[in-house]
Amino acid sequence: LRARGYATMCIGKWHLGDQPDFLPTRHGYDHYFGLPYSNDMQRPSAKSGTAVVPLMRDEQVIELLAGDDQDRLTERYTDEAVKFIRDQRTRPFFLYLATSMPHTPLGASKDFKGKGPTPYADTLAELDDTVGRVLDALESKGLAQDTIVIFTSDNGPWLNFGRHAGVTGGLREGKGTTWEGGVRVPFI
Repeated sequence: LRARGYATMCIGKWHLGDQPDFLPTRHGYDHYFGLPYSNDMQRPSAKSGTAVVPLMRDEQVIELLAGDDQDRLTERYTDEAVKFIRDQRTRPFFLYLATSMPHTPLGASKDFKGKGPTPYADTLAELDDTVGRVLDALESKGLAQDTIVIFTSDNGPWLNFGRHAGVTGGLREGKGTTWEGGVRVPFI
């Protein structure tokens, strides 16, 4: 789409390679903000030895996130998405927003953490808010009727995490299997 004149941005989990040649900015995106792999793939920091994941902007690591630092990931991704939408003036755009949550370790910002019956419920409440904020940004720009928004997931719940991973609604098995509970996902 970039070659067709679209402004393009990838926000969130990339998970298609963390070396420069594999990053989103080398594969059709003008800009990138997110983690180059899953948020549970923490590695020891060379400085502190603490397990961290790298938060990147374009091709640069801007921050190493450890532990509760991931609690604000969804909020930060949403802020970036809304800013990208609002900054578009005349060009059509493509925004790919792949939140790290509800992947474990779960995180939710202060407005959502501890508000629901489980950490998973807190995380989902914040994701619901994210969708609302993105749709509101489109509406405020007068683009809601001319924009395709696709909402989906990459797999079913990771059942070994119990109540922190969701439920299959009676479907067999979950993430990591080829049974319906592992591969049947929402597509809205």
